[in-house]
Amino acid sequence: MTPLAITGMSAITGFGIGSASLGDGLRSGRTTIAPVGFATSGSHAQLAGQIRDFDPAPFIAPGRLRRIDRVGRLSIACCKLAMESAGLTDPGSIGADRVGVALGSYTSGIHSLVDYLDRLIEQGPTGGSALDFSNTVGNAAASLCGIELGLRGPNVTLNNKEASALAAVAYAASQLESGPARALVTGGVDDLEHTFFAVHAEFGVLANDDGEGEASRPFDRRRNGFVMGSGAFLIVLETTASARARGAAAHGELAAIAATSAPARLNEWPREPGDLARCMRVALDRANRDPRDVAAVFASANSTTVLDRTEAAALAEVFGESTVPVTALKGALGECGAIGAAGLIAAIDCLRDGIIPPTAGFEQPDPDCHVNVSSQPRRVIPRPNQVVLVNSFASGGASYSAVIRA
Repeated sequence: MTPLAITGMSAITGFGIGSASLGDGLRSGRTTIAPVGFATSGSHAQLAGQIRDFDPAPFIAPGRLRRIDRVGRLSIACCKLAMESAGLTDPGSIGADRVGVALGSYTSGIHSLVDYLDRLIEQGPTGGSALDFSNTVGNAAASLCGIELGLRGPNVTLNNKEASALAAVAYAASQLESGPARALVTGGVDDLEHTFFAVHAEFGVLANDDGEGEASRPFDRRRNGFVMGSGAFLIVLETTASARARGAAAHGELAAIAATSAPARLNEWPREPGDLARCMRVALDRANRDPRDVAAVFASANSTTVLDRTEAAALAEVFGESTVPVTALKGALGECGAIGAAGLIAAIDCLRDGIIPPTAGFEQPDPDCHVNVSSQPRRVIPRPNQVVLVNSFASGGASYSAVIRA
């Protein structure tokens, strides 16, 4: 794979607005996870990683703001910030038809869909507004980004459950390698919605207080389920030739990304380490890198018994006796479809600043998870050909691994 330049990046999370806020929050070991901001109807799950103080008004004109739902607002704001970071505020400078959007989202459209259906049930066929209906479709947020920013290139939304963001990045990379596109804003955006939360609580997959306290604890022996999260994490992915032609500095490079499948039931996590190990090996092979070149792994571990154990075993298959440092961001941010792109941004920060962020919630190692995890920030040991590996594994088996280099 030809490396692609990451020329812009931004984030909106419970830590604040901007990729710097994300990096500061992760390095500090803090967490965005707190009691949910809506009624939970007696559910055993009471926590989530929410975006609580976001004001969309500076990013969207008042006349349009009221017609756009929460995920759409977050997407537009984060898209604008990412393009500003890339110095690409005028997409026409490289051809607006060559700049597009590839958005990964598990929840795009769900806020509007639930509200719309509630009104139909309560008021009948005339209860729903035609203006609201356009927000109920899953591709609404990406389409709105294209409209608001005048991006006329590829515009696509991917829902691959918890791996949606890296699915979108993989699509964006394929478009830049093979098509006329020169830059794509890509990554993931998700926001917590009460019905979505309640359904997951009913499935019994969310963390609960079993005497140890409810929390997200990747790789910790006390883990008993994931905590739902939210966030907007977008990068501007650009061909190296395009970035050089306009004099843009790259934050880092996407050296390779791999997509494989690990057979699993629809709402269960993969159980065979070899399937997840294969995805990591394909990514490293495509990047022409050896496991010894990996400075750190940003794991997909989400505090579930199965995924954390399977990924730990897969890491052992790939890295052998190596003590490669491993961190998991879901202890700080929770689990959502956008989270894989948070790993890309954090990986770039890691290579730039030389600091591996700690795994929030990790305190008591699990003897079944033989991974080099730390609850404290650690320094990266510089060496040639250094890269960071980012994993994103979804229930149902979608598997993605990305290789980031400075």
